[in-house]
Amino acid sequence: MEIPKDAKVIGIQLPDGLKPKAFEIVEELKEKGYEVIVSGESCFGACDIDLNLLKVVDVLLHFVHTPILNIEKVIYVPYKIDYNACDVFDVIKSNVRERRIALISIAQYCHKLKELKKLLEENGYEVELKKGTRRVVYPGQVLGCNYTALRNSKSDAVVFIGDGLFHAIGASIYTGKKVYALNPLSLEIVRVDTSEFLKERYRLISRCVGLKRVGIIVSSKPGQNRFELAKNLLNLAESYNLKAHLIYLNELTPEKLYNLPYEFYVNTACPRISYDDYKNYDKPIITPQEFEILVGNREEYAMDEID
Repeated sequence: MEIPKDAKVIGIQLPDGLKPKAFEIVEELKEKGYEVIVSGESCFGACDIDLNLLKVVDVLLHFVHTPILNIEKVIYVPYKIDYNACDVFDVIKSNVRERRIALISIAQYCHKLKELKKLLEENGYEVELKKGTRRVVYPGQVLGCNYTALRNSKSDAVVFIGDGLFHAIGASIYTGKKVYALNPLSLEIVRVDTSEFLKERYRLISRCVGLKRVGIIVSSKPGQNRFELAKNLLNLAESYNLKAHLIYLNELTPEKLYNLPYEFYVNTACPRISYDDYKNYDKPIITPQEFEILVGNREEYAMDEID
């Protein structure tokens, strides 16, 4: 991390999981002579920059995520979690029978994928480790909104290295292949089952059947703004005689939708809001692809992606 020499006022933006470390980070920067301001806003990813804080600081340090935006005065500060690639290899060798595999991970764990690939290939595996579109930085890196590292994969199975199941489920739906989720810290491995996820998503779509008033959500966040997509969805909705309006906001929360008179919503902001937070909303909130299924323009389920 290289801070410009003329910078005096530093802003820091942290995801929720790292916010408990804010005090230590601020004190360390203050000892170096900087004036520091902490962003109290949410931070859901590299796409989520605190533009208001950016106006009053010389530099904004955005922690954990890898860059997807080229914004002046924003410095992305990576965060890597160490783990033993040999231990991970042993787990794969004992549990994954497929010999042609693709490796994927999230930013915090990607730094060991090349080492892991080498270990696997030395033991007879064929390993794909590909870089996706410009939205990702590392080979094998996936985001909650981007699985292009797996585009046109010729593997027989995918191994996700990381915590949680969301990215692994997304990879399974994106590729249609068998996916294993391997936590590199606990060394637990599971084969992903998408059936419950899909059942819940189709249940949500079914709640929208027969409803006529739809709000199409557009985010002002620079890495989430899909205004053209929202306008296309507006036209699609109107072609099916739905009463559709665009709703423009910065951060999507249940409180901001509470008094709006719509029966359901289509979300073009961060896809993970639709997937992770939908139970917090009193009205159905679905993805663009799910809306296409609703009106009959799509047959197969697909994850919402931002290229």
